[in-house]
Amino acid sequence: MSSLGLALLGFLALLGAIPSSAPVTPTPSSHVEVAGVKVQVYARHGAAKVSAVALGKYEVRVDIDPETGSGYLTIRVELPESGPETWPAEDVQVFDSDGRPIAVRRDGIRWHHFEFSVPPIRAAYFVRLSQQAKANRAPAVPSEAELTASDSATGLSATICRWFGGRRAALSMRFDDSYPSHLSEAMPILREYGYRATFMINPGRPEYQERKKEWEACAKLDEQEFGNHTLNHCGATTDQEMEREIGEVSTYIWRLFPHRSRLHAVNLGGGTVWVTANPFRYYLDKYHMFYVSGSLGMDKAYGDRIPAFRRHLTRHIERGLWCRVHFHSIGKGLSINEEDFRAAMDLVKNHESDLWVAGLADVYKYQQERRAARLSVVPLSSTQATIKIWCGTDPALYDHPLTIEVALPPSWLPEEVVVTKSDGSRAEAIETAPAPGRRAIRFDVAPINGVYIVERR
Repeated sequence: MSSLGLALLGFLALLGAIPSSAPVTPTPSSHVEVAGVKVQVYARHGAAKVSAVALGKYEVRVDIDPETGSGYLTIRVELPESGPETWPAEDVQVFDSDGRPIAVRRDGIRWHHFEFSVPPIRAAYFVRLSQQAKANRAPAVPSEAELTASDSATGLSATICRWFGGRRAALSMRFDDSYPSHLSEAMPILREYGYRATFMINPGRPEYQERKKEWEACAKLDEQEFGNHTLNHCGATTDQEMEREIGEVSTYIWRLFPHRSRLHAVNLGGGTVWVTANPFRYYLDKYHMFYVSGSLGMDKAYGDRIPAFRRHLTRHIERGLWCRVHFHSIGKGLSINEEDFRAAMDLVKNHESDLWVAGLADVYKYQQERRAARLSVVPLSSTQATIKIWCGTDPALYDHPLTIEVALPPSWLPEEVVVTKSDGSRAEAIETAPAPGRRAIRFDVAPINGVYIVERR
């Protein structure tokens, strides 16, 4: 039997559809595509026809019409991952014609591709966003113009910098699977370079348990960020198992970092399979997690990583984007040797003036805070103006400072400018030169509604 056949057999057995010893040789029998969504039917015996129709944005009805046989069918669905038709896969569920959610099988790192098992009867199924997702759709990403405000009376112009500190781009480094070399190699080298990264931990695995005290000591130092890589990195076959694999890690991270926001990254891990009727959003919301896709793997098995990283980093700096890379074990004979790891850190050091190097959570917070914030500039006199900032994020979760840049009129010298908070205290301002012949200052603000007075003295 092919590996595909074994995989599908195991999946159906997990759902109770067929006994694990039953023979199965699935072959593609029919497929269709509508609004970028691809649907394919695999039949255990005989064949089946499939048709699909888009009922609206993010909703497709799939009609199955078995031709012969009595074996269960496996429906494969591929959602668009890019472009204008991209689906928010973390919000997607599958329902039968009575509105009951159906258990769906997904790969840990390919959430846009999934399968579900159905009996060989003529029926309709619905792929759509959960009701909660429909009610809480994220607002559209604002344009750069919407994040800038100006005043003709003073000539001041204020904007929320794309990245913290006014850097051109952001970089996050991720370390997966709780390898011992993260403690012995990665963390000391990161400390040497002064970089903060994200360590995706598996607290239930023996490798972690053997050095649990060391991991917890690192958490107390608060030099690095921890993320949820699930308890045992083994997937789940039910909603209850998925709850345990995810929930126990999140609550553990909260205990390790009681002074930090509860918001943290999650990655379910490659090579894992998750069977759940709940949308991923259910777990993201319950445990204050976010998932970020797209990352350059730095394992030597992928080829010469340093030139690849150089190109990857350069592209992101040129475009002002969030660059993400991930590592596994580090050391001689492991995923990446120490020499190459240091070479990667040297590349980052060479671009340090352009990069904000930070953990996944800090960058994600800044990005979401900026998208939900707005500015206004109100003149008080020819030498004084008020900058008001409105923030739409929850400060209990989104607590990373935002950087405001204020372009000054030609007659204003940065050393003459003072920024005062509403309580009368001064905000520390840093001089910068965003464009030839025009000076500016930057200062950081808490991501809450606030008022700041910019004054030429």
